Amino acid sequence: MNMPIDKNKRWITGLHESINQLGKDLQAAIMKPVGKQCASDLFSLCESYLRNKIDTTEDLINGWNTLREKRNLKGKWELEGDKIRGTFYECGCPLIRSGMIDLHPIQYYCSQGMMEMIFSKAAKKTVKVEIKRSIGWGDDVCEFLIKL
Repeated sequence: MNMPIDKNKRWITGLHESINQLGKDLQAAIMKPVGKQCASDLFSLCESYLRNKIDTTEDLINGWNTLREKRNLKGKWELEGDKIRGTFYECGCPLIRSGMIDLHPIQYYCSQGMMEMIFSKAAKKTVKVEIKRSIGWGDDVCEFLIKL
């Protein structure tokens, strides 16, 4: 048993439960900026897997899919005309995957914020991410839709 990690998990669970008591707008206002903090790390990881700078959304999709494949994460991003769809069969969040925190339904706002930041950077314009399905909500997959 790892006492600091267990204590951290209980603390984060309490925080998630408290945020979950707020209205949807406040939940998003708290969690989306948290997710944006991870965007630069993920962007850099994608560039390192590509061994090149990301200049387009296609570059980002290729880098992110390569990263997921190398980490044996099922699911991928697909370009569909002026939309990008991501379908994932397991959570890619390193905090959840490491066991540092437990998956909670409000974390989709965290993912949404991170994805909006990273795809806006690659597209060189502001994009919005729509969450269609979420494992955190009890769905069998996470599905995100981005309109370019």
